[in-house]
Amino acid sequence: MHPMKFLKPALSRNLVKEDIPDALAVSYEELGSDYLSEKDFSETIESDSAFCKAVTYDGQFAGFAICQVFGPDNVDDMLRLPDSPERDYFLSKDRIGLFDSTAIRKDLQGLGIGTEIAMACYDKFVSKRTDVICAMAWKRVYGTINVEGVLRKMGMTPYLEILGYWNRMVDSRGGHDCPVCGRPCKCSAVLYRREM
Repeated sequence: MHPMKFLKPALSRNLVKEDIPDALAVSYEELGSDYLSEKDFSETIESDSAFCKAVTYDGQFAGFAICQVFGPDNVDDMLRLPDSPERDYFLSKDRIGLFDSTAIRKDLQGLGIGTEIAMACYDKFVSKRTDVICAMAWKRVYGTINVEGVLRKMGMTPYLEILGYWNRMVDSRGGHDCPVCGRPCKCSAVLYRREM
């Protein structure tokens, strides 16, 4: 049985080059001005190990999810975990699926769109025979976690919180330009995972 139930009439598909301006606009608003670039989306479209799902709602571009599939040799580059049992766990897996970056337009949040795109990504991870799926969820300075509901619907469990994580994920001088707390970002990341 699928881990989530379809909630709203949103349609997911593979991101195409023509979607990149809309995806960048959503990324800037939801993830910050320095988190993703046009190059990041272009490289994902052309990649064998990554994929990007776009979602539309009522005919409008509503959001995206970039995902990666990798092995233990790329754990440190992809996850940037501290030396911990969680890092050791991922180093022991052959195929890891990562919900790398997900963003839904602010005016369309709460309509089940995040669930729809997560379902599409989950199905892709199943087809790619991943051993485990994971996500680094954004825990805002005021305590809420951006995709917690969707991750829990997928059967994912939180394992580790990392303070200052988003500042290490960008090359910006002075740290990540967070849309919630500014630069440097004071939010943290929460690692979620689920065995497949």
